[in-house]
Amino acid sequence: MANYRGHVVGGGMAGVAVVGSLNYLPSGFLPTTGQVLNDWQFSLGLLIVAVLFAIWPDIDTNSKAQNLFYSIGFVLNIFLILNGLFVLSALLGLLAMTPIVGKHRGWTHSKLAMFLVPTPILALSLISGETIGPVGWLTYTVAVAGYFSHLLLDGLIWKRIRIKSGWH
Repeated sequence: MANYRGHVVGGGMAGVAVVGSLNYLPSGFLPTTGQVLNDWQFSLGLLIVAVLFAIWPDIDTNSKAQNLFYSIGFVLNIFLILNGLFVLSALLGLLAMTPIVGKHRGWTHSKLAMFLVPTPILALSLISGETIGPVGWLTYTVAVAGYFSHLLLDGLIWKRIRIKSGWH
């Protein structure tokens, strides 16, 4: 099982793999490909999403990942409340409690969670009344790739691939 740093590196590598693969998509497959590759800030944002989702499965235990996510959630919740977005604030609070419902390496370390946990990324587009565009799908894909890297490094995808906790 990889440690925090191992999951950060794994998530970064997964993000680079997804963003880098955009060069090889058929033209017209993703209209914003050129814009994404030329916009370093958006590409950096995608890498951050990949890293955050790579460490998210460990939010169910007292860890650096948990401290990071609850700090982000706290600041985001204050922003939502100050802007009168009480329903979104309540939903964020509800979502923040879900990891502690199970045990460590329980549901947060499942293949199903790898696809379900990032779905709020897609839901945000639908809630705002828009269709899910290429940016939404790309962000979701990067999130799933980051999550996948966590499960892979923990040996939960293929038992033969497992990074020992001594890798620091």
